[in-house]
Amino acid sequence: MAKGRINLSDKRLMLPLILIVALSIGISLYYLWGGRGKEEEGLRPVPKETRVLPPAEIAGTEVGTGWSTKQNPAEAVSEALQMALEGKRDRVPDLLIVFPSSGSDLKGVLSSIREVLGKKPMVFGGTSDSRAVMTNRGFVHVAKRAYEQPSKEEGRGLALMTVKSKDITFGVGSANFADYPSPREASKAAALAAIIKAGKSPSDRPNMVLVAPTLGTEEEVVEGIEEVVGRNTPILGGTVGGPQLAVFGENEVFEKGLSLAAIYTNLPIGWAFEGGFDTTPAHSGIVTRVDGQAIQEIDHQPALNVYNRWLDGKIDRLFEEVKERGSWLSGLGRLRWE
Repeated sequence: MAKGRINLSDKRLMLPLILIVALSIGISLYYLWGGRGKEEEGLRPVPKETRVLPPAEIAGTEVGTGWSTKQNPAEAVSEALQMALEGKRDRVPDLLIVFPSSGSDLKGVLSSIREVLGKKPMVFGGTSDSRAVMTNRGFVHVAKRAYEQPSKEEGRGLALMTVKSKDITFGVGSANFADYPSPREASKAAALAAIIKAGKSPSDRPNMVLVAPTLGTEEEVVEGIEEVVGRNTPILGGTVGGPQLAVFGENEVFEKGLSLAAIYTNLPIGWAFEGGFDTTPAHSGIVTRVDGQAIQEIDHQPALNVYNRWLDGKIDRLFEEVKERGSWLSGLGRLRWE
């Protein structure tokens, strides 16, 4: 029996999504139950508010984004990089953040990146959901249903971000869980590798850590990273998408593992959490029984009953709707694009 405090208003449990200049390239996007979405194929710009620093503060940094829906990995990488690097002074970035849709040829993508850019750029990322990838311009829809193996006729998506900066130092690390006794030990090794790659010592705490783990290991991964960087360093990212999950290493792809980037800078940094769920007024209880990552009891009561009480009977009302319709077609979430 495992015990711990759960608080719906505690956002440290959430692993926010972002990066410098609002990393909106989509880390799986949590479309795990989506099949019924109303998105149209192609791009859909999403309005957003962004704080823009004065030019003098960011003159030493160039950021580019690109995407492709080509199935051939070499063609997809070429198209996305051409878009991201258009007009850039330096055509070889320091950091490349890459998210192909699940079902893509990740080894082919990584090989093509190395063929075009060489070994210098550090690579961070992994699979997005099979249905789509996200860019700073909008949602790139490539398959009909979320979290299902796309057919040969359906598309593949690739989104990437390039960063070149004299004011930011990057280091990347990765780990194959099969090579370590636990995900926690693997994440410690990846964090140390990223710090060393950045030319720093373990005592030099990064300003931010980006992480993309495969499903079911998130808590252990965060605990392992915290052992290296402490609890005051923001750990940002999210679980990679499926159903075929994978993450990038420097020169290989892992089906069970993590990709990690450590960031050092004197520039201002910020982050935000964005998801498909609304927050509720603060409620708390003691988790008294779990099964893996599933909470089964809170305060020795069935968790569903407790959540229903916290939500003023909303779950009961949803079950009544299910009985009337005879099926439940979607998860508990909000449609973000109408």
